[in-house]
Amino acid sequence: MYRLNLARSFFIITILVGILISPVFSQAPSLSDGWGLGVITRAYVPLYNFYDRFDGGPQFGLKWSYTKNTITYEIQYFYSKFPSGKIEESTFQWVYDGKNYQSPEASSELIFSGVVGNLQRPFKFNWGRFFPYWGIGAGFIHYKHTIENLVFPGQSIPPLDLNFTYSPDQESRTALSINFGGGINYTISSKLNLSLDLKYHVLFGYLRPMESWLLEKVSPLQLFAVGLDFTYYFTK
Repeated sequence: MYRLNLARSFFIITILVGILISPVFSQAPSLSDGWGLGVITRAYVPLYNFYDRFDGGPQFGLKWSYTKNTITYEIQYFYSKFPSGKIEESTFQWVYDGKNYQSPEASSELIFSGVVGNLQRPFKFNWGRFFPYWGIGAGFIHYKHTIENLVFPGQSIPPLDLNFTYSPDQESRTALSINFGGGINYTISSKLNLSLDLKYHVLFGYLRPMESWLLEKVSPLQLFAVGLDFTYYFTK
């Protein structure tokens, strides 16, 4: 909840800053038709029981953009990695002695990669160089969840052998993803554009439950993403 409130606060502060400094850019260039290439940087924050598995991680990618009559169409390719899962520090209760055990050598990661198409439409007002917009998008994302060196909890001969592990435990799927949200475009020049956005993402896949660690099935995967994109337009 703290991370969610922080993301909301960041978005609101950005809008307020745009309002305060907009008079400085009264003669600013406006968005015009053209196509361009850009880079994507973003931070993911998992929501609900997805947050029980991972804290989140960065996203990087490339995009192609086309603006026509102030509406922007984008195709993005991105890669994201959550390098460390919470199961690494989680414990399970062994039924033969009732004690909780942690897997000392456990490691986990979640990798995303995919192609997403987005549509951005500006609101009917702007603040100089700042153009607030709303957007929607959809695409297909491949994800791979890997856990290594978890102690096998199904052992039946005391004492528990912490070196008896099953590795790797892996699940890999491709799933439909949708997103919606909003942001602000800032026209640095007639050819260079910066975009700050906050989006809600839903990935229609799942992470299977880990009953011994009291982890429920995650379905769908839901996240907030705060992003900063740069786009260079070739035909403006």
